[in-house]
Amino acid sequence: MTIQEFTGRIVAEFGFEPTADQASALQVFGSFLADRSNNCVMVLRGSAGTGKTSLAGAMMRTMSRLGQKLQLLAPTGRAAKVLSQSSGFPAFTIHRKIYREKAYQGLDGQFNLNDNRYRNTLFVVDEASMISRGLGDMLGDASSSATTFGSGSLLDDLVKYVYAGDNCRLLLIGDKAQLPPVGEEEAPALSADTLQEYGLHVYQCDLNEVLRQSQDSGVLYNATVIRQMITHDEVTQLPRITFKRFADIVQVPGDELIESLATSYSQVGMDDTIVVTRSNKRATVYNLGIRNTVLDREETLCHGDMLMVVRNNYYWTERERAAQASQPPSPTQGETPTGMAFLANGDRAVVQRVR
Repeated sequence: MTIQEFTGRIVAEFGFEPTADQASALQVFGSFLADRSNNCVMVLRGSAGTGKTSLAGAMMRTMSRLGQKLQLLAPTGRAAKVLSQSSGFPAFTIHRKIYREKAYQGLDGQFNLNDNRYRNTLFVVDEASMISRGLGDMLGDASSSATTFGSGSLLDDLVKYVYAGDNCRLLLIGDKAQLPPVGEEEAPALSADTLQEYGLHVYQCDLNEVLRQSQDSGVLYNATVIRQMITHDEVTQLPRITFKRFADIVQVPGDELIESLATSYSQVGMDDTIVVTRSNKRATVYNLGIRNTVLDREETLCHGDMLMVVRNNYYWTERERAAQASQPPSPTQGETPTGMAFLANGDRAVVQRVR
């Protein structure tokens, strides 16, 4: 199969006429897969609205139909669940896949790099901007600073793990305009120069043309302006927010905020009303004020409160799967257990009852 035939299959799976950037990305992807050397890596960079997620999903579905083995990974549990939902394939946190806990007594919280026993497998990593060359224990399932993973560098360990496999290679997907990992000036996993330091031959492409809601969304328009300032080293300038000609953003004076929030809750509901703040401390202040003033909730925990999961939890879902596996399959269930993959850091829950 030629590269043109291969990219044609992806376009058919994509379902849209690709932009020039997307067509170029598909050509790079084809060349990346056609390269027979063992040290190839590809980086697909794109910001929100450029079709990066949709294009990557079409690429993965096409590869699967052609018999290519895939392993989908992400730095955090929440990102892994989003990747799984958008692609239709199971995804895992990087930590859960590439590390294993030491079994020796007295070494709790110590994780070694796992053995890569995969063959002819493409490892696809989304949200790669979060991957750091240091502080490897700050992401994924880690919850304590006493926990150590491998060498302490998540990127070092990821590269070492993937290319230790038989004919395995890596596709990194992310947005270079997102905040880099702590202690980094840029996202090292999206930097061709950094990846070349590992002895890898880098295929790279960028999606820059914003498609989604580009004509109607003031949020996306202003976010794009700020993103361009970041990528052009203009972060010292304050962005000027454009409100005119957009229906989805409006400037609200501080003394009208409570009334505006109450109106939004009553008209569109809690799921479509959000306040973005600059720190966790300020978010707590807003949450307490909204609960007391707008929602009339004075108890610590009330029916209808929204909670956020702050640590990956596999216990309840694995317990549910074990219980389902012990039961004979129902006509609608099939032969495999169903349910959530796990409770991910960043997932939301709603309080149904307090007792």
